Amino acid sequence: MQTYDLIVLGSGVAGATIAATCRSADWHVALVESRVLGGTCALRGCNPKKVLVAAAEAVDRVRHMQGKGIAGAISLDWPELIGFKETFTEAIPEKTAQKFSDRGVDIYQGQPRFTDTNTLQVAEQTLRAKQIVIATGAKPRALDIPGAEYLTTSDQVLEMTSLPDDLLFIGAGYISLELAHVAAQAGAHVTILEALPQPLKQFDPDLVDMLLQASREKGIDIHLETPVASIEKHGETFMVRAGNDGAQTFEVERVIHGAGRVPNLDGLDLEAGGIQTDGRQIVVNSYLQSVSNPAVYIAGDVNASGIPLTPVASMEAGVVVTNLLEGNSAQPDYTGVPSVLFTSPPLASAGMTEDAAQQAGRAYEVVFQDTSSENSTRRLGLHYSGLKVLIEKETHHIIGAHLLGHNVDEVINIFTLLIRAELDVSALKETVWAFPTVFDYHVDAIV
Repeated sequence: MQTYDLIVLGSGVAGATIAATCRSADWHVALVESRVLGGTCALRGCNPKKVLVAAAEAVDRVRHMQGKGIAGAISLDWPELIGFKETFTEAIPEKTAQKFSDRGVDIYQGQPRFTDTNTLQVAEQTLRAKQIVIATGAKPRALDIPGAEYLTTSDQVLEMTSLPDDLLFIGAGYISLELAHVAAQAGAHVTILEALPQPLKQFDPDLVDMLLQASREKGIDIHLETPVASIEKHGETFMVRAGNDGAQTFEVERVIHGAGRVPNLDGLDLEAGGIQTDGRQIVVNSYLQSVSNPAVYIAGDVNASGIPLTPVASMEAGVVVTNLLEGNSAQPDYTGVPSVLFTSPPLASAGMTEDAAQQAGRAYEVVFQDTSSENSTRRLGLHYSGLKVLIEKETHHIIGAHLLGHNVDEVINIFTLLIRAELDVSALKETVWAFPTVFDYHVDAIV
């Protein structure tokens, strides 16, 4: 049996940060990874996806400017793009292993399984530690439909060396819409089936409606209130039956799972570890510590009570590190955390939506403006942009910011700072901003 001060499960942003920081504090640390070292964001998620998004954005920009000074055809070469994406991911496992080795963190690769509150079995190795951190990330939610075995995951999409002509995404969330926009720019016919009447609940519904219009203009076929009933394999294609009666049919070459993710707790045998769950996630206190096993903490996407974003995983890792090294004193603060949907145009949000503000009993004013006709949008040949800002009546603080349009993935960071700093909205007008810029147009709309 190998004994440690700390065992970390998972080598993504949260797990890697916790392992490295505790090792720097002279703890004896082991890290266990059941997949390839490096984590979802670096290998199968946000970073490689953003490489694809960048190419799609470039093609989209040129197409919007055709007839406005830009001439000539343009196309996206999918195999070449995937090859370019590989230059960002192929070296990560080896570099990650070397980084941990250099720092003196022991690496174990295999499926971990609790055998008691402080002990894990990994293949033939038995490991024991004073503290254990579960940072195993998330996985695609299991879909209870006939033919679910034919689904392609987002991981697999990022590995496809050729792009099918017809794709169908189940669900209209982050994964589906971002990859759908990339595939559409690459020439594929894309269909999205969403069971709910309004997707993307974490974003402002008015701006979501504008994004759906923009998506449809790009040829993306979006069906709301259309649950998938079954998937059938017909030779080289798949027949998707949808609608409450399964009467709608779609024949496509690939069906992609974009209907949400859940904490990845597979194979851990949490019951043996004395770790309480609510059937879906580990139950933790405000310090991200298991309520039933004080030796265990969690961080990152495995924490379904948090926000499944890489910067949040990093923040939660810092919280857990503090609580491990100094005792329970730190708690995660999700105030103003920004979210971005990297579509064309991108959609961004920070702080409260109107629904959240109403549920919290906050009295607020709304500034809502369709900025599609503003110069900042028209000069790019774009057709859709808008903003909605929530300003608290009593304090004049911005409590929510929601943006659609070019460059809002960067602009939202300014609003995040304004929300967290609790600045009076008048500070926007009193500050001289660079002009003409997207943010300056937003300021003019707000104050």
